[in-house]
Amino acid sequence: MRNFSVLLIKLVILTIIYALFLSILGGFFISKKSGNKTWDSFYNQPSNSIDLLFLGNSHIGNGIDLNIVTVKTKANVNTIYSSGQILNQIYYSFKETLKYQSPKLIVIETFAIPGDSIYYFKDPVKESDVPFKAKIQSFDSKKIGLVKLNEYLDIYKDEEFLPTFFPLIRNHSNWNKEDFVTNNLFEEYNPVNSTRFYKGSSNSITTLSKKRVEGYKKKTFKNEPFKIAENQLEYFNKIMELAKKHNIEVMLLTIPYFKEYRNKIDYSSFHTEINNLALKNNIKHLDLNVVFPDWDNTNFSNEYVGYNQHVNYKGAIKTSNYLSNFINTNYNLNSNVIPKSLPEFYLYNDIKRDTLKEGNRLLGNLEKINGTKNKQYKIRQGSSPLVLDGWTAIENIDSKNSEIFIGLKSDNNSIYVSKASQFKPIERKDVSKFFKKENIYDNSGFKINVNSLLLEKGKYKVFMIIRNSEGEVLVKNSNKRIEII
Repeated sequence: MRNFSVLLIKLVILTIIYALFLSILGGFFISKKSGNKTWDSFYNQPSNSIDLLFLGNSHIGNGIDLNIVTVKTKANVNTIYSSGQILNQIYYSFKETLKYQSPKLIVIETFAIPGDSIYYFKDPVKESDVPFKAKIQSFDSKKIGLVKLNEYLDIYKDEEFLPTFFPLIRNHSNWNKEDFVTNNLFEEYNPVNSTRFYKGSSNSITTLSKKRVEGYKKKTFKNEPFKIAENQLEYFNKIMELAKKHNIEVMLLTIPYFKEYRNKIDYSSFHTEINNLALKNNIKHLDLNVVFPDWDNTNFSNEYVGYNQHVNYKGAIKTSNYLSNFINTNYNLNSNVIPKSLPEFYLYNDIKRDTLKEGNRLLGNLEKINGTKNKQYKIRQGSSPLVLDGWTAIENIDSKNSEIFIGLKSDNNSIYVSKASQFKPIERKDVSKFFKKENIYDNSGFKINVNSLLLEKGKYKVFMIIRNSEGEVLVKNSNKRIEII
């Protein structure tokens, strides 16, 4: 009998080890999307370090820039989101976060609330009909535990257990794709792309085309009074109970919809329902459609004409600044985070730092603006992109593991920091040769392309910014100016 007990214990231990192995390995065989990356970032945070946590779907991921919110609230900020998430999934995500963090405030984006699913504004769709791939992202990246098991039994019980729980099995078609797996491994361990710098924002750098604006004007949409579904209310109440148990404040946030769409649905009933939900629970609701009712197409991403629009980076800059001020006014987070690894920290606080404490200086030259060497350049908004060419590096440090940004700061304090997708590396062996540093500055060149529609009109100072693999940021004024007219 004793031998049998020992054997059983060994079997259980081996099963747990095998399950953990499958779970960890499975992460390298899935296409990493927002839901996966936000959990990767979350699990990398020190225990009980997050002050402000955002929960929702792609509207929160696209609709605000968490770097700005972090800098302006002086709080440690993070988000858990993925496409198509609704309140039942948000509830289990919230439960999982509480195993590691004790946020003072959670913000729930309200596009996760409509009807039984995110598809309410298109057609009534039951939760059971929401595509599995839209729900599974956030589930995949959760660590194995009771929360994940209970989520499966509640939401995914109609799916096969092993393929649902272990993406390695579900994605068996990727087993022989060496390039796919190698790219995932590189992204995981590449110091330049480390998730420790990722807060959970995925801001688009496209703008809604005029053709699609016309599409919104012609298209008809469902226009019926909105009522929160019982299924959603049930999980919202669970979230509130959990928050009260842990002494966490809750806030509701509505990200702007495109006005040509919003004006064709019964938006007033949606606004009223969410407001009433907030009043009933004695929490605040910030509806940014009320704050920014007349946004044009340049504040939205260029996506197909439909019920689901996403704010782009230009819009997110505005929402993030307004939201940060709202949070600072209405909540006491008692935090004084100094996010020195974020370029925005230096621009918003007008901090000059062009030398590391070891004495290494930021070197560089913004050589051309749209092909010219002029110190001042004027461009008509939307007439052409803004193209910035040059090089920058940290003195005596190999440039290959550094990230390069351009910061634009207008006279009225509108600030734009270039995104990774706007950056193109340019080999600059001539820079290494000039400084007589063999190969060290070969990766210092850049070409950064910015859609001028994403920039507010005004005069901008141009800053070169570099971040090394340790997260240290240096900023240098290029002494060149741009005017968007």
